[in-house]
Amino acid sequence: MPQRLRIPPCTPASVPVPPPVAPGGRQVGLAILRGLMRRCPRCGIGESMEGYLGVRRCCSQCGEELGRIKADDGPAYFTVLIAGHVAVPILLMAEQTWHPPLAPTLAVALVGMGLLIWRLLPRVKGGVIGLMWALGLKGDEVQGDVERHG
Repeated sequence: MPQRLRIPPCTPASVPVPPPVAPGGRQVGLAILRGLMRRCPRCGIGESMEGYLGVRRCCSQCGEELGRIKADDGPAYFTVLIAGHVAVPILLMAEQTWHPPLAPTLAVALVGMGLLIWRLLPRVKGGVIGLMWALGLKGDEVQGDVERHG
């Protein structure tokens, strides 16, 4: 039987972290804002992301475990929603103002949407991670008895 690799628990660094301001809970807005900046939702100093979309196992500054939070498809959904609400009004305004030909308009729109999504996605994922952390969610929660009863 192969031995299982034991991953040590996250240990906090020497940087003290102030307790949450809200009594008995975490500040949701602050956690989301820190996540949007790709920072740890707890301390705001350490990075929460590694690479393009990878979530760090734990914060290098405060030791908060972040790798257990699974955001799944939420960040992609919100990113496309935001990008669509930015791009569609611009496209409609350009159509009403200049009446450009369809092919170049679609080409510019697709490239623009791709670039916008590419830049937004890691930040939105950080924001969703911050929200989930503030609410104490891990991403594996089940509502009701859906899985047991089919």
